[in-house]
Amino acid sequence: MPTMVQVLEDENRLVVIRSHLNAPDGRLMRSLLDARGIHAFLSGENVAGMNEGMFANLMVRAGDREEAENILSNVTALPASAFPVRQDPDGEELACHRCGSSRVHPYAGRLPSLMPFLRQTARPEDAFYHCLECGNYYTEKRPRFTSLSIAVMWGGTLAIATLLIIWVINWLQWS
Repeated sequence: MPTMVQVLEDENRLVVIRSHLNAPDGRLMRSLLDARGIHAFLSGENVAGMNEGMFANLMVRAGDREEAENILSNVTALPASAFPVRQDPDGEELACHRCGSSRVHPYAGRLPSLMPFLRQTARPEDAFYHCLECGNYYTEKRPRFTSLSIAVMWGGTLAIATLLIIWVINWLQWS
């Protein structure tokens, strides 16, 4: 017959209730359980968040397993295969240049810009993409305007403005 200590040890040991979760899905399920008063642990959370191919396991105490299964019975994680895989002409999977996510979709329309009066419009033949993870807009093709021409234009504009300001200051000193 098991002793009271053995029973408590068995109920407090961690058991896996969901495995092979990516980090966001695991955090979602853990927060659902925590909201209902069940303490959950996500093993491998940090590794799964850093590496796309790594997964995490959701664990609870053995005594809370049945209640946790009831709570999570209506929750399903969307498998990565449900997202469309976009490939370039060479057959390589497209990925965001900023965050590396493969959750990108083609984009046509006005592109956001930090420089006023230089808003570019993306046409379908320009092959612009929008990342659903970080919101980045990028293209796999070389843009119509290279950054050198824009830099020269802005450099010239700022140089003329600086010379004009110096001329006005000198004119005010001698007037």
